[in-house]
Amino acid sequence: MTTLVAVTQTPTRPGTGGIDTIALPQRFDVHEISRFESMVAERVIAGELLAIDASEVRHLDRSAMDCLIATRLRCMDHGGDLALVATSVAARVILELSGRYEALNPIDGMDRQDEAAFGEAAA
Repeated sequence: MTTLVAVTQTPTRPGTGGIDTIALPQRFDVHEISRFESMVAERVIAGELLAIDASEVRHLDRSAMDCLIATRLRCMDHGGDLALVATSVAARVILELSGRYEALNPIDGMDRQDEAAFGEAAA
């Protein structure tokens, strides 16, 4: 099985007030955390709004879930935020069973009001 690398889908420069979308790999676990953290570090410090695309995720371990929550808290400390968007069924089930789904500010396809509000915060 190959692991997809977390990549920026819609790049913006840190501090531009845009929303950066980061796609998670199919298997987001302890081995991917350092790559993810290095990718989001500048954006977190700049107070960016991060949209985490979890549409391809099939496996999450506890360290990955903790990393996502810690990243959201760091974003909030710097005036930004993090939202989990396009969550795959597998990722949603794992996060809900662990009690961490709501902590990641989820925006699903059915909830356009939340998505619009998250986008307005970037303006």
